[in-house]
Amino acid sequence: MNPPNQVLAIKMGRLDAAFLPEQWATMAEACGFRMLHTAGDLWPNMQGSVLVVKEDLINSQPEAVQKLVEVTRSATQWINSNRNEAAAILARQLSVAQSHIFPTKAARSVRSLQITPRVLLKSMARLDYDTNITNQEVQDIIDYVARLRYIASPFPAHDILDLRFLKQ
Repeated sequence: MNPPNQVLAIKMGRLDAAFLPEQWATMAEACGFRMLHTAGDLWPNMQGSVLVVKEDLINSQPEAVQKLVEVTRSATQWINSNRNEAAAILARQLSVAQSHIFPTKAARSVRSLQITPRVLLKSMARLDYDTNITNQEVQDIIDYVARLRYIASPFPAHDILDLRFLKQ
C-alpha cells in the first residue's frame, strides 16, 4: 500500500501498524497511532529525498543541472528559514491534492484527514533539511543495502554521484 492509502486505512481502522515516511508518519500519529521510532532513530543521518538527473542531461546541459542544484539549495535554505510558512504551503498543497492521491470511494474519510500546518511542522521537526552529501554517506547506504541483499553487490558510490555541481 502506498503511504496515502496506509494513512487512509489507519483512519478507517483497518491497519494495526504501518511503516511510513514523513509526513505520512506524523499524519498517522495525528489519527491516533503512536510513533514507535522515526527513521532517524533507526538510521541517524540517513539520506531522504535526493536530486537525480540522467547522465545525458549532465553531459548535454550542465548549466541546467547547475540551476536545478541551485534551486534545490535555495528552496532548502528557504524551508529552514521559514518553517511556519513552508508548513502552511505544504498543508494547502496536500489538502488540494487529496482528491488526486486517495481513491474516490474513500472521499468521506479523506475529508476528515487532518493535513494542517501544525501536523506538518511536527513532521518537519523530525527531519533535517540539508543539501550536503558525501561519497562516504552514500557508500555507507550502498554497503548496507548490499548486506541486506537488496542489491547483488556493493559498488563505488562515486560511480553514481557527480558532486561537482554542489561545489559551485
